[in-house]
Amino acid sequence: MCYTVGIEAPLYLPQVNAAARPEAPVCTMERPRQYRPIHWLLLPGNVATSVDAAALKIWLANARIEELERKPLYRPLIHSNRCVVRLLWFYEWRHEGTRRIKYRISLPEGAPLLVPGLWHRTTVDGAPCESFTLCTMEARGVMRFIHNHGQRQPVVMDRTAAAVWLDEETSLEDARTHVVREELSHAFITDPPQES
Repeated sequence: MCYTVGIEAPLYLPQVNAAARPEAPVCTMERPRQYRPIHWLLLPGNVATSVDAAALKIWLANARIEELERKPLYRPLIHSNRCVVRLLWFYEWRHEGTRRIKYRISLPEGAPLLVPGLWHRTTVDGAPCESFTLCTMEARGVMRFIHNHGQRQPVVMDRTAAAVWLDEETSLEDARTHVVREELSHAFITDPPQES
């Protein structure tokens, strides 16, 4: 589920995978109007060395938005460590028997995909390290056809919903309800083209 993406300026990388722990432009509740590079693949607080970080599982790249408060790793982050990640596109695969068909999903006119997430600051090898995870939700529209194996998709939102997600006065429940209600999967463009 959403492990390969395109990252835009200031770090333009045409294609990266979460397992490589790339940096992506992220704005946080701490700095809601400023994007800065933060590593993808959330590092738990008990990760103290780069060896420990390299051994992390890929599942730390994504978090189910509907389960955030039920997970001990995410619970301490939901009130003050929400973030928005800016991407260009993501890949997802459709399964047809033993065959996998790769689809590139983006928004019209190259608009950035704004994805809610959670971020964390910890210390690795004695140096500060920031990391994040992306929020996913149940697949809708064309994503139900494409991601037929896992039925998940990244939550993609507009700037208004992103501001709600980053508003420290807005509870997680209210922010989540707003973001999921206003998500943009109905506007997804796929390559190869696919009818929803």
